[in-house]
Amino acid sequence: MSVKTVLVPLVGSDHTCDTTALDSALTVASRLKAYVDALHVRLDPRSAAAFVGEGMTSAMIESVIDMAEKDSRARRQTALDLFNKKTEKLDKALNGKVSFVERQGNREDVLLNYGRLCDLIVVCKNANEENTSNEMVINAALLETGRPVLVVDSPITKEFGKNVAVIWNGSAESSRAITHALPILKDADKVTLICAVDDLDDELHSEEAVRYLERHGIAASACEIRGSSGRTTADLLMSQAEKCGADFLVMGAYTRSRLRRLFFGAVTGEILEKCKLPVLMAH
Repeated sequence: MSVKTVLVPLVGSDHTCDTTALDSALTVASRLKAYVDALHVRLDPRSAAAFVGEGMTSAMIESVIDMAEKDSRARRQTALDLFNKKTEKLDKALNGKVSFVERQGNREDVLLNYGRLCDLIVVCKNANEENTSNEMVINAALLETGRPVLVVDSPITKEFGKNVAVIWNGSAESSRAITHALPILKDADKVTLICAVDDLDDELHSEEAVRYLERHGIAASACEIRGSSGRTTADLLMSQAEKCGADFLVMGAYTRSRLRRLFFGAVTGEILEKCKLPVLMAH
């Protein structure tokens, strides 16, 4: 699995979140010698009329549409200015490999279609504005594009991925995550598979995953977690990753059914909420 195109959505309304995502995408692309597409989705101003209440006059509706148009133009310009600023002086690895892409429509709908023709999507989770919308973008990228998603809390450094923790539970999603992460794992100094035994699927223990990585030229070690001591599985996994000194996390996303997540907890959701490491996820 090679990474040739990195996609990063830019909202244009949250400068901190957009900056974090774009900086991280450029850093990853520089390491992997990939292209970067910065995607800005403009809301159709006419759709704003759908949220106007009954009894509004045509003049009032036109005023709402006009305000939405101005807001859309302002967001587009903010996103473009950030893109131009960050890409003005790029290193040789990225020179000529960055594009600002504009589409109109619903953010999630455009992302799930455009995202299917990229190799990696980079999203910042730490939005100061539109938190619900940002969560929807992350889930749309994870569940609808079929592509891996790198979720970041802060801009990743150029030395990212030197000590990688891989959460393994034997699921198809975990398998996809490892495969998508191969370019990063091959460049790591240390790779550790963390396996919560109580969460294993089909008895595929970490030894099999270690052997798989060895055949790709990746030397990995494994550790197994047994018993919860009243803590959640996600908490145990994050704690073990911290003990390993990991600077990067790889995992399958939403590997269990809705019913099982209801009874045993949603590992993906808790890690998305609490983990400070960059997390490469695949569903």
